[in-house]
Amino acid sequence: MKTYRTASQWLALLQQRSNFEGTNIEFCQHHNVAITTYYKQRALLVKQSNPNLPQQTLNATSSRFIQLKQTNTEVCR
Repeated sequence: MKTYRTASQWLALLQQRSNFEGTNIEFCQHHNVAITTYYKQRALLVKQSNPNLPQQTLNATSSRFIQLKQTNTEVCR
């Protein structure tokens, strides 16, 4: 069953994200939201330049990944 949320409900949900310890996927599963819908609604609110949205949610380019450089490794038998 689909759940329809208003813009103010999405804003409240996205504000809750800053207090959630898990990943975006875990957050969406917890709140029964499709991850694609979450990103779309977040982008729409950012586009509207809503000042009430937490800074962490606005920064879509930040990542917890780090770049690694692999060097040659020796294989022993």
